[in-house]
Amino acid sequence: MVTIYDIAKITGYSAPTVSKALNNQSDIGQKTKDKILQVAKELGYIPNSSAKGLVTKKSWLIGLIYEEDDMGVGIEHPLFASIINAFKQNMEATGYELIFIARNLGGRKMSLLEHCRYRHVDGVLIVNSNADNEEVLEVTKSDVPCISSNIVFPDVSTVTSENIRPAVEAVQYVYSLGHRSIAHIAGPQNNIASAGYERLEGYKAGLVSRNLPINEELIVVSDLWNGQSGYKAMIELWKRKVKPTAIFCASDIMAMGVMNACRDLGLRIPEDISIISFDDNLWASFAHPPLTTFRQDRQAIGKKAAEMMMMLLNGEKVPPRVLVPVTLIERDSCARLPLET
Repeated sequence: MVTIYDIAKITGYSAPTVSKALNNQSDIGQKTKDKILQVAKELGYIPNSSAKGLVTKKSWLIGLIYEEDDMGVGIEHPLFASIINAFKQNMEATGYELIFIARNLGGRKMSLLEHCRYRHVDGVLIVNSNADNEEVLEVTKSDVPCISSNIVFPDVSTVTSENIRPAVEAVQYVYSLGHRSIAHIAGPQNNIASAGYERLEGYKAGLVSRNLPINEELIVVSDLWNGQSGYKAMIELWKRKVKPTAIFCASDIMAMGVMNACRDLGLRIPEDISIISFDDNLWASFAHPPLTTFRQDRQAIGKKAAEMMMMLLNGEKVPPRVLVPVTLIERDSCARLPLET
């Protein structure tokens, strides 16, 4: 097995200098670091994680607290899987490994914080957990550095997509197509995700920006972020006296349920009703018709979360919240209303 002493002998640098280069420390020159890393690569050097931990006083482990109940797809979630993967790739590039933090380890029950302590994680990324969960809050209130994606926790830096501005623009977009009766099928109004109430807030602000009344008859709040809830919400909406000509859905998966309900109700999209949504999941472009929606930049969210984690680990100040811009993707689910004669 190749050791740092073998690299030191070939490069002519001391073992401590070689160690600093391999651990990406900043107090040696870049030219020296590059030479040492090149020789290490040529020799096939593989660092010993235990020895690295002793030198740096770090575990080089980042814990992941992830919970997903709405869709029942676990880690295959169309949004969070991509965010977690981007975070993982960016953390691995700096030498860290991502591990799951669970409440059960080898048959032994333990709290999330106990698991963090057991693994000696250097930091934790929290994805899609309930902001009222006592065990998660125990972690956020501890001395373990935490970054959140999607959920806003007290005193925890969070990175999410923009929610309010795109919701405003969704209303303004269908308004520009001649729609004046615009409904919103909203996400759950709870502590699972700020997206639900922020997109509802943006929808209302969009109506105000175009001097349209806020009609509660045109708002249905879904129980969960899934297709079944979207279907149920659309059926409920269509039972009401006031009928919309356009609908802003809080998420693509909910929009899939809404589109299925429209077909069962005999409504054609976009001839009878226009639909605009939020996420741009993989299947949005394959919907019938292809769905107009706002694309969340999953890679940017994961990368920014990793950058904020590194700032925390380096003792730097991080902003309380970072909003990542989204992009409108125009497809075929919205139509211009014919001019009244």
